[in-house]
Amino acid sequence: MRMNRFSRISTVWRKEFADTLRDRRTVIAMVLVPMVVYPVLMLGSLQAFELQVSRLKQEEYTIAVTSEDVGRWLRTRILDPDLARHTVARGVPAEDLAAAIDEAEQAARAAEHGSGRGSPTEAAEADVQRRPPPYRVEVVSNVQEAVWAGQAHVGVVVDGAELPTPDSLGSARVTLVVDEAEIRSQIAASGLEAVFKRANERFVERRLRDIGRAIDFIRPLDLMHQSISTPEKLGGSVIGQVVALVLVIMTITGAIYPAIDLTAGERERGTLETLMAAPVPTVDLIAGKFVVVASIGMLSAVLNLLSIGGTIYLGGLGSVLTQGSPLRIPLHTLPLVLVVLVPLAVMFSAMLLAVCSFARSFKEAQNYVMPVMMLALIPAVVGVLPGAELKGPLLIMPVTNIVILTRELFMGQIDRVAILWVCMSTCLYAGAAVAVAAKLFGQEAVLFSDSASLRALFRRRFFKPADEPSVAQAFLLMAVVYSLNFFIQQTLLKSGVVPGTAAHLAGVALTLVLLFAALPIAAAVFMRVRVAPALALGAPRPAAVVAGLCFGVSTWVLGLAWLSVQQRVLPLPPELVEAARPLEEQLRGLSLLSALFFIAVVPAFCEELFFRGYCLSGLRGALGKSGAVLVAAFAFGAAHYSVHRLAVTMALGVLFGLLVIQYRSIWPAMIAHGLHNGLILLAAREDGLLPYLKRWGFVDPHTEAVFPPAGWLIGAGTLVLVGLLLCVFRPGRPDYPPAAEVRAAGP
Repeated sequence: MRMNRFSRISTVWRKEFADTLRDRRTVIAMVLVPMVVYPVLMLGSLQAFELQVSRLKQEEYTIAVTSEDVGRWLRTRILDPDLARHTVARGVPAEDLAAAIDEAEQAARAAEHGSGRGSPTEAAEADVQRRPPPYRVEVVSNVQEAVWAGQAHVGVVVDGAELPTPDSLGSARVTLVVDEAEIRSQIAASGLEAVFKRANERFVERRLRDIGRAIDFIRPLDLMHQSISTPEKLGGSVIGQVVALVLVIMTITGAIYPAIDLTAGERERGTLETLMAAPVPTVDLIAGKFVVVASIGMLSAVLNLLSIGGTIYLGGLGSVLTQGSPLRIPLHTLPLVLVVLVPLAVMFSAMLLAVCSFARSFKEAQNYVMPVMMLALIPAVVGVLPGAELKGPLLIMPVTNIVILTRELFMGQIDRVAILWVCMSTCLYAGAAVAVAAKLFGQEAVLFSDSASLRALFRRRFFKPADEPSVAQAFLLMAVVYSLNFFIQQTLLKSGVVPGTAAHLAGVALTLVLLFAALPIAAAVFMRVRVAPALALGAPRPAAVVAGLCFGVSTWVLGLAWLSVQQRVLPLPPELVEAARPLEEQLRGLSLLSALFFIAVVPAFCEELFFRGYCLSGLRGALGKSGAVLVAAFAFGAAHYSVHRLAVTMALGVLFGLLVIQYRSIWPAMIAHGLHNGLILLAAREDGLLPYLKRWGFVDPHTEAVFPPAGWLIGAGTLVLVGLLLCVFRPGRPDYPPAAEVRAAGP
């Protein structure tokens, strides 16, 4: 009985998964570390920190002063509670001391039950400021030298005619001499600073009372803090700061050992050659191994998430991080977080599998893994920087966008548009990584690796001539072009060039020519892929041209109708509408021919050459016709960076892809694409079709609202149906052009 592809992959996956779970190192990395080490490490560190802070607060700290008068002033008026009580008998009102005690107790209660949050170090400093440690005052000749030499923890230098008291009207400048490199000096200064602050407030209050004024006389604004964070958002903020980075790293770490074992481990055991000799396609073997690595990575991420969340929630770490504030872990966001981590696990599992394929031993594979970890760690750290937002380049930056999105999900900030773009970009990178891993795993230079195997993969003479790129080459170029195009477009917008002007459109056109036309042609030439069949440059058949014309003159009507309906159901945000107006005004200022060239001709030529030419031909061999058309359409929609036009753009990509893959010619798709863009542009211009569309009821002349009449919709739908029928029931023609036609078309 012959097994289908999914049965073979399932068999490989089940066998390798069971073997992997029997490996002690994998189980330790996946289960023992997150479930045992993390709680012990976190709670142990917390208890050790609290123990050390408690011990430091109980130590006696030395204060260096310049004279006995200053020392007596410190002992009598501020530091020593027993001496402060003696001052009551000398005429100092007892309410001063009671007010100070009251104030300290209120501050302690506010800190224990307040809604502010901070780090454990900040909480410890606040505690020292509330309850200063015991001090000993010593008179020295040079305060700075005493602190520098460690003879005193902190120094006090008073400059003024007299030492201030509640009964006096003078003031003095008090300088704290601190060695910021010493923790004890910092603690002593922190407590002493709070003591001076409270003494200053008591002195002011006493002096105001003596002249018949209340404290409000010098405090016209009573500043209060009110936190509106819910316990869920506060808990999400805490766990997001701690977990977002750890989840990414541990997802990768969990996949390291199975990736090494399934590649270098099998080579070291001598079983890789036997496995490759089995009557199973290489792509099925690599798919099964890849699913094992990705599954282990995801399982490790789940266990890490549960362990860290439980430690924070049940172990008391969360309440310390929030200084006693109410905290709840937002469990309802966990499924979303795990969904976001899936493409990340897929991407790095493929990367690890590809990298470890070059290793000849387990030890060598471990060395190869370090660059991958660094490659993940650097953008992950960027994602946890304060103020990092899912905007601009960070929206599509690998790993960084996952870290920021994970943090925002924990805080309850569910931005569906951001989730869509992060998942789409990461899926694109993951697809490229999987394709490259499959390509590398099947090469003899990798299977029987020697010192020159890595270099051999990038030498042109080792590429075999082909009529189309491989799926790995197609995915890799899609990921590169997607990222470069985004960064270049953002650079153009930030360069000061006004969007919609001739200079801006020329920059966009040059970018399209270089990335979507020149780059795939150069890649095909370098990898010895014949350009004509790879880009489907064969002469179009009449039926294909007719189908392209049908799509081109009809899809703009259906696209505008869809956008009109979408605007009523899911209207564009006002800020996007405002941002688009300057662009529309600038486009209206261009001549009609210039606008058609930049908006219709250049994108139609370049984008079709890349997506329906290079990418579609590369994807077809591995994904089949339907899969190739859908993936190319998805990449086409993602490359326009507009969620609101995503459905229309992907639908156009499907139609154009169907046209090319059925007739093996890119020219009809270029015609359809150019007509679609050009007619939309003409429909928005007074020197184009707009006056006629207003007259025919296509556009409301007062509100400018667009919605095609029923007759237009029926006609456009009929033309699309005709084009589809011509594609489905095309005249007999082989999927690939005959060899004579390929040779005639040139390399």
